[in-house]
Amino acid sequence: MRGKIRSQLLLALTAASLAVVAASCGRSGTASNEASSTTAAADETARIDPSSAFLAMAERHARAFLATAPEAATELGVSEEIAGEGYLARLGGYGFAAHQAARALNEQFLQELRGFDRASLSGSAAITYDVLKNAYDTAARRNQFDFGGATPFGAGLPNSGDSWAMTPYFMTQLTGPHLALPRMLMTQHPIDSAEHVEAYLARLGEMSRALDEAGETFSTDAGIGDAPPRFAIEGILTSLRSFTAAPAGDHPLVATLREKMANVAELSDDERTAYAARAARLVEEGVYPAYERLASQVELTLDQTNDDAGVWRLGEEGEAYYQLALTAYGAGYRTGDDVHELGLSEVARISAEMDGLLKSIGLENGSVAQRMTALAERPDNLYPNTDEGREALLTSLRGHVAAIMARSDSWFGRLPDTKVEVRRIPVHEQDSSPGGYYTGPSLAGSRPGVFWINLKNTADNPKHSLKSLTFHEAVPGHHFQTAYQRSIGDMPLMRNMLGYSEYAEGWALYAESLAKEMGMYEGDPEGDLGRLQAELFRAARLVVDTGLHHKKWTREQAIDYMTGVTGDTRESVTREIERYAVVPGQACAYKLGMLKFQELRAKAETELGDSFDIREFHDIVLSIGDAPLPVLESTVNAWIKSK
Repeated sequence: MRGKIRSQLLLALTAASLAVVAASCGRSGTASNEASSTTAAADETARIDPSSAFLAMAERHARAFLATAPEAATELGVSEEIAGEGYLARLGGYGFAAHQAARALNEQFLQELRGFDRASLSGSAAITYDVLKNAYDTAARRNQFDFGGATPFGAGLPNSGDSWAMTPYFMTQLTGPHLALPRMLMTQHPIDSAEHVEAYLARLGEMSRALDEAGETFSTDAGIGDAPPRFAIEGILTSLRSFTAAPAGDHPLVATLREKMANVAELSDDERTAYAARAARLVEEGVYPAYERLASQVELTLDQTNDDAGVWRLGEEGEAYYQLALTAYGAGYRTGDDVHELGLSEVARISAEMDGLLKSIGLENGSVAQRMTALAERPDNLYPNTDEGREALLTSLRGHVAAIMARSDSWFGRLPDTKVEVRRIPVHEQDSSPGGYYTGPSLAGSRPGVFWINLKNTADNPKHSLKSLTFHEAVPGHHFQTAYQRSIGDMPLMRNMLGYSEYAEGWALYAESLAKEMGMYEGDPEGDLGRLQAELFRAARLVVDTGLHHKKWTREQAIDYMTGVTGDTRESVTREIERYAVVPGQACAYKLGMLKFQELRAKAETELGDSFDIREFHDIVLSIGDAPLPVLESTVNAWIKSK
């Protein structure tokens, strides 16, 4: 069955490629002549200045992709000149035709890249070549699998966490258009004018089409044996049904629009009321029925799945997919067995350090996990699970941001120009969301970075854990890295569209340990235990991710191991394990990336001696932007050599 479908995809790819060629040649003799002239001019530019020509090609690739992905353009905050006129009123495709087009686009990108000689490039063009080659090659390998849709890139959009992640399933309890579209509309779609409001309403009208296409893709995958695990399908159903629980007029899609319109001066009160009423009708008559249709389709797939959690459940293709995922997320040539053993070693090392700290605060009896559980349950270590308690927790996070920012200029040569805000994850998303995540600022800096935290149950976030979470998700973690990249003047747009978890998450985990060097845990052994517990959690991820997908552990085996090692609540660990199950390999990126940052810093300190400057090192590793670990390593090596 899969071989037949792949053959059909190849035929479609050929047709799509021919369509691309035909479109580029024009429909008339005049257009053809113009295209020939343009090609000749491009060839001459490439001969004289290949680096400029390559960067121009990368810019064309970015625009070509954004023309097909208005959601990504919205996340980036780019202009209509880049993404196409009226893109804010459109949604992209989620059906079979869209996946065909993505495959064709990736093949086109690869062919154009292969037309350049890497040795002739310099500066940012050389680094961009290495990054794009990795992205396009990985995407080509990913697109050979006939499940989970397709992508023109082998790396995810840096903050979307949605359909561009390396996941074998098109929709899960965490990813997919059923979650991404409303999130994009509520948090990223601009509402600064009447035109923006009309575009918002147009997108509400488009959602039924997009969700119907998503349902077709999901059902097709399930029909050939590639449905997600049962718990993931049940999570999807929970999200779909909770989405339609409130009256349309009270839905966050309507309430958010109403709230944002209050700040649009050009609108009268009557216009705001009329727009809100239109939004409510669109939600009730279009969006809600689409979610209900999708829920009906998803429910049917419960009979086509089972409780197996690992991607091995997809047979030989699943096993091959996992090795690709491990490589894509920073394992290099390591196998599943290699990563598993590395995880066990790191768990043992970190646990020993935690044991000493626990004894220093009087917690001497029981395992490290048991003692950490006792610490987490202390009444003085918890915020009340009330609205007042949640607000106090948010206030503490904002205080941690301010405190570390006050010390950052001694550790970084550059600080972000854009601010970071701390916000609660919307209530309708919290059941299926992780404990916290970050969304980046727009390219122009008009929208701040945001550290989102899940406050469904404040017991999931005891006080001792909040510093490390803040330093990871906000500063100097994800916000420093993302804001720095988006402020680099000559960074190609295409590079701002790519995300590498092993780099971004590796940096964020490195930032947690850096915070200790910066003095953020002085006199706070409980907070330092929180830092170590967070690192232990990432080390344990190496064990459970490879356990699930390589060693064929059950979901329950992975949950038992993680709770036994870390002492985190079973509820929070369950959410994490279910995430690893549907995004194979990604959980390994954190620790693999952190170890690479630490390895490169140690090498620089050793080889440079007194010439080593920590601010310069941090600026160097952040200056390349999101990149595969081999590109990071070659950049640091070149910097060391230059000094």
